[in-house]
Amino acid sequence: MSRSRAAADRIQELVPIITVLADYGYEIDTRGEDREQQFSCDLHGDGNDTKPSARVYPGNNQFFCFACGRSRDVLALVMEKESLSFWDAVRLIEHRYGLPPLLWSDDDEESFPTPAKALEKALDTSETPDQALERLSRFLQSMTTERSLGPVKCAGLWEARDRIFVFHSDGGDASMVRDMAHKVLDAAKEVLRNERG
Repeated sequence: MSRSRAAADRIQELVPIITVLADYGYEIDTRGEDREQQFSCDLHGDGNDTKPSARVYPGNNQFFCFACGRSRDVLALVMEKESLSFWDAVRLIEHRYGLPPLLWSDDDEESFPTPAKALEKALDTSETPDQALERLSRFLQSMTTERSLGPVKCAGLWEARDRIFVFHSDGGDASMVRDMAHKVLDAAKEVLRNERG
C-alpha cells in the first residue's frame, strides 16, 4: 500500500467528519455522531447556502453537497478549506487531531520518496539509462501521488518521459537517454519550484 493511501485511510478511520465540520463552524450537532444531518455548505457559489444543501453521512465518514455535486471526506475538506496540498493537509490533520505521524521503514521511504529526494537521486550521472528512466518515473509518480502539480503539467512531464522511453526502447544512444531524462527532471524541478512560489 502506498504511503498516501495509508495516510488517507488512517485519517478516514480515526477522524470523524462530524468533528471536523463542527471545528470549521458548520452547524452540526456533534452529539449526533451516528446520524445523518443536513447543513449549509459554503464551498460553492458565493459561499452563501441559504437552503442547506449538504448532508453528512457518518457511516462512511463523508458528506455530500447536492449543490456542489460532490462528496468530500475529512482530507478533501481540509485540503479545500485550507488550500493545502495532500501531504500538508495530512500533517495538519495529524497535528490538529493528535495523530502521531505514521512511521515508515527505510524500504517505504525508498519506494515512495518525496519529489526532492527522488530528484536528488535522479541527478546521479553515473547511472545507466535504465536507472535514469526508473528514477524519472519514480519522481513523476511521487509528484502525481502527492498532487504536487496540476494534472496538465503532470501529463506533459509524463509524455516527455514516455518519448524518452520509446527512444531508448528503439536503441537510442545511452548517453542521450540519460541526458534527456535528466533534462526532464530539471524541467520538473523548475516547474515545481515555480508552483510553490
